[in-house]
Amino acid sequence: MRLRDFYSSGPQISFELFPPKTEKGIHDLESRLPALIDLGPSFMTITYGALGSTRDKTLDLALRILNQYAKPVAHHLTCVGSTQADIDRTLRLICESGIQNVVALRGDPPKGETEFRVADGGFRYASELVTHIRQTTGLSIGVAGYPEKHIEAPSLDEDIANLRRKTEAGADIVFTQLFYDNSKYFTFVRRCREAGIEKPIVPGLMPIMSLEQINRIVGLCGASIPTALMERLREAQKTGEVQAVGTRHAIAQAVELIEAGAPGIHFYVLNQSAQITDIMRALRARFPHV
Repeated sequence: MRLRDFYSSGPQISFELFPPKTEKGIHDLESRLPALIDLGPSFMTITYGALGSTRDKTLDLALRILNQYAKPVAHHLTCVGSTQADIDRTLRLICESGIQNVVALRGDPPKGETEFRVADGGFRYASELVTHIRQTTGLSIGVAGYPEKHIEAPSLDEDIANLRRKTEAGADIVFTQLFYDNSKYFTFVRRCREAGIEKPIVPGLMPIMSLEQINRIVGLCGASIPTALMERLREAQKTGEVQAVGTRHAIAQAVELIEAGAPGIHFYVLNQSAQITDIMRALRARFPHV
């Protein structure tokens, strides 16, 4: 099933996973996959590592989920370190494997580098990658949107203009970067609609597991944490209950978003199963059909 077809029948829940780099990580994810599948996400997306780090493993993990569990998947694809020929080889493997969806991203610079560099014969922007995928394949395409703007963008207006270029190039769905204040999402969607972007904009949520985790991630992506939430997290750290606070906040975010008409929720689950299990139980109690 293609990404563009999921959101015609009500709110959808999807999960994002990453291919582990170590044997232990692979074993741990294999042990958690059945529980994640049993939670009933509509589909899963699989991230794509910088340069050669986990790229082959992305396809391996996507195929395992597709073939062993019959769960639709979307294979991430980035411009980082890839010529057009490299991208065409990956697209050919994706299409030949039966995968119908990709998430097309520019990608972040590899670890240790501060600026994105275009590979010889490669693409500079995600919009160029989307155009190429649309012209050469029948894949359904997801792209990224940034409620608090991409960390490199001069302004939110310019970032939304970039997003419009991606949707005009052929993207079917927008998945947002994580955020912890729903007003950021609602404002972003309104401004996207005013800019002429009509594609579904799916909010992306990353449940908080620890203070260290969230401080590191928001430092990398530029997302903000509401002051009241940070105060609760710091207080909870004294009693070892940060994850419980994070779980409750993710549930509250998701409930408000779905009730407000969001097309679904895309959870960045970080290959963990216990926390998302609690979240999904709470959501299904409130919305049995998501």
